[in-house]
Amino acid sequence: MIIQDNLFLTRANPSGQGGFQFLYRVNDYGLSALSGPQEEISMIHWEVEIIKFTDSKTAGFETCHTTELANKTLKFYTDKSLNEFIQKAFQYFEELNSLEKMLPDET
Repeated sequence: MIIQDNLFLTRANPSGQGGFQFLYRVNDYGLSALSGPQEEISMIHWEVEIIKFTDSKTAGFETCHTTELANKTLKFYTDKSLNEFIQKAFQYFEELNSLEKMLPDET
């Protein structure tokens, strides 16, 4: 079972090829976990992207490969390992949000 904390949206895989997408959100950052259809239960895997939301009121986001968490798409082959990563990501996003608040506005 995938963690439900900070779950923002659950939907069918937007690629249209089946499977599910879970979007998690902590302030302006989050992650997207995609699981496509698999032939065998032992082949289950999750593709995870770190994302940055573009609007505080919608689900619009961009992939973000500039964090210390990940610079590419990550793959997890068990729910347990994915859940462990999600928990650590939530802590990282909280810290990142605090640090970004300290920066001067770029306007």
